[in-house]
Amino acid sequence: MRKSIIRRHRERGEIPTASTADIAFLLILFFMVTTVFRATKLNLRISIPEARSTERILMRRNVSYIWVDVDRKIYLDDNVISTEMIAGKMAQKIWDNPELITVMKVDKTASYGVVDGILDQLKEAKAFRITFATEQRS
Repeated sequence: MRKSIIRRHRERGEIPTASTADIAFLLILFFMVTTVFRATKLNLRISIPEARSTERILMRRNVSYIWVDVDRKIYLDDNVISTEMIAGKMAQKIWDNPELITVMKVDKTASYGVVDGILDQLKEAKAFRITFATEQRS
């Protein structure tokens, strides 16, 4: 007796893709709802000095900003701060991230005494990677 093998053709199961657009829309909606937007907006009146040549810092991860406006107010990463507190705050930031670059955006009418005080505080905090923001002269 001879046994024959009967092969039956089976259909493969398909994954329904009709709801893929719905899932993508729900993911986009979820990320839009859960994203934290910056609540504070600094209304600073700063006119940055001009320079003949400037270099753009492309990396934003290792950057801390210090602003000095027309009224000699000092802002460290969106918070108003006094000159004496800069060393303590920056020392902690440098301890957390030794590659930190401090970008100073100083109004061109601000006195050099304020800038000198900030630089002394940064030196005390061992924040030696400092750059001054300037506008490109046309």
